[in-house]
Amino acid sequence: MKQFVYLICILLIAAACKEVFEAPPQALLQASFYNSTTNKPMNSSITAQAIGLDTAFYYQESLSGIVLPLNIKDTTQYIIWFDTNSDSITFIHEKTLKNASMESGYYYEYKLLEVGFSHNRIDSIKIVDSLVTKKWNENIKLYLHPLTAVSN
Repeated sequence: MKQFVYLICILLIAAACKEVFEAPPQALLQASFYNSTTNKPMNSSITAQAIGLDTAFYYQESLSGIVLPLNIKDTTQYIIWFDTNSDSITFIHEKTLKNASMESGYYYEYKLLEVGFSHNRIDSIKIVDSLVTKKWNENIKLYLHPLTAVSN
């Protein structure tokens, strides 16, 4: 009986010492693509790369929208290739440090202040929800010129 009690105590101590770690939530900007002439959602072959980083977040994927991380600095810049045309997008934002939980720690939430962009394939950008939080929803709409209009 004594050994059984010792075994239970050891198991309780082992269970109590187990580290619990959850990755903190991540606030990602969600962008959807729309046809600038019909205002309907559209797909495009996307390659997206943050300026200053060597890795591409998307590489020639046919998508109707993307999610992108924002920099902890006040601006984040991307070069996005829509089919074969590239555009640069600059997000100007504020950040707020949030505590997710004791187990997962802190993460940043952002508020979009302004979006600048080049006009190669992008016709316009509309900010739908300026708060970029851990609950992913559509933050911006990118209105793209149709490929037939670009080639004319």
